[in-house]
Amino acid sequence: MPGELHKGGVPTHAEGSFSFDEPTMRSMITKWEELADSYDESRTNARQMVRVEPPGLDFASRSQANAASASGRAYLAYLEHNRDYCRHQAHLLQRTLDDYLEVEHANMNEINKAGPDGSQAGV
Repeated sequence: MPGELHKGGVPTHAEGSFSFDEPTMRSMITKWEELADSYDESRTNARQMVRVEPPGLDFASRSQANAASASGRAYLAYLEHNRDYCRHQAHLLQRTLDDYLEVEHANMNEINKAGPDGSQAGV
């Protein structure tokens, strides 16, 4: 069951949360983007894996080359999936950071509107 821990054979429920500051969020976004770029570079380097030529004209050579090419296509699909996942994670983190900064900006505007005694200035 999600959120369930087993301690001494007895299930217990765990609750928690994560919190990150702005620099940590920016660093995480960068790391996800770098990881996505790494998968993209691997894709570029692995493209020749889908074009394996048979060493001979016989059936076995063609069969082995076809199998190797299929394996290369599967590997490229794996790399593409992981690249897209990393880009999606970076995008989600960026949206979260943007939302956070928007709220912080609105809060600062409200604070700046307040007078020295906490009352609304100009009211």
